[in-house]
Amino acid sequence: MAETRSSLFRNSGFLKLWAGQAASFIGDAVAMVALVILVAEITGEAAAVGGVLLVRLVPTLASPFAGVVADRMDRRLLLVTGDLVRAILALGLVFARDLPIVYALVFGMGVARTFFNPTIRAAFPSVVGMEHLTRANGIISATFSVSITVGPALGGLLVATVGIEAAFLLDAATFLISAAFLALLPLPRPEREEEAGFFEELKGGLGYLSTARVPLALVIGAFFTVLAVDLTVPAEVFLARETFEVGNTGYGLLVSFWGAGMVAGSTLMAALANRAKLLPVYFAGIFVSAAALAGTGLSPTFAIALGALTIAGIANGIDNVTTDTILQESVPEAFLGRVFSTRFLSYSLAEALAYPAGGLLVDATGPRSTYLTAGLGMAAAGLLVLLLATAAPVKKTRGDHTP
Repeated sequence: MAETRSSLFRNSGFLKLWAGQAASFIGDAVAMVALVILVAEITGEAAAVGGVLLVRLVPTLASPFAGVVADRMDRRLLLVTGDLVRAILALGLVFARDLPIVYALVFGMGVARTFFNPTIRAAFPSVVGMEHLTRANGIISATFSVSITVGPALGGLLVATVGIEAAFLLDAATFLISAAFLALLPLPRPEREEEAGFFEELKGGLGYLSTARVPLALVIGAFFTVLAVDLTVPAEVFLARETFEVGNTGYGLLVSFWGAGMVAGSTLMAALANRAKLLPVYFAGIFVSAAALAGTGLSPTFAIALGALTIAGIANGIDNVTTDTILQESVPEAFLGRVFSTRFLSYSLAEALAYPAGGLLVDATGPRSTYLTAGLGMAAAGLLVLLLATAAPVKKTRGDHTP
């Protein structure tokens, strides 16, 4: 395995992709803190903060159309263009002091991200090779988890010591760094079996997904698992401050331990690489997550709750890596952009439903019950996906590794 690991790190394409993504992840996490602070300073209204987060999410509704573009066009051109557009828009936030302008800039960044995300996932097999997919996905996922764990603290520090403008400048710089690395990637154009019109390809992608049982099960699973997990987001602060009476420091620990678990789960998958049977590991992660979420709600002490949420974070990291890798291995390259774009759409729809529903659930039943509900929902999602995925065998269409 040592030889396999070292060969991935001798892969210049992967190193460029990882370096660009790492820079971009940190920049995004820093800028998100600055964005919330900026909107709060402009308006002084929590509703406006919620509005900017919603505006950021709205463009993902067009994800299926972005997926068609990712399967039709030069992926390197799409990736570099997406980073350059976001760099320009991030620079615009340096000078924006009117809420409509901030909303417009954030919406534009959301549009660019909607095209970027499925394209980068679809490009992975061409960059790293089928034999390295699990390890590469694990490393990228762990890097993302580290960024969302340390990035907000870095963003708060940067805003407090230098100013909001510095955070947006940093974000713009990281997009330029990412664009520079991605411009050097040796990415071939997507393989296409035949030329067809845009809407014909959109229909073809949805038609493929409807008959590909395992990819379809994972996309549906993405919606229900994210819905279950994100129900707990509004409950976290109340679990810390009211249930366990550990204040804001305890709330920070809950978030940090979850993030540390995600890093550990992703790192574990990177270490296991091709030794892991991906589909069984995926289901194990879902049911472990369900037990951990329910366990958080039942925890008699804050320390046990921290341990349960760490386990849930580990399962979340495993889920991210296994889902990406199974899709990249089992979906033909001609459909990868469309399948990943549908997956990202399912994420966004789940988040849009989970946050308000979670808030209502906390108000009605309390934080403990919210975690119990999330655990039961996660278990139900796992059973549904298991039924869908096992209704037909995995159709092996790419690579030599069977999930």
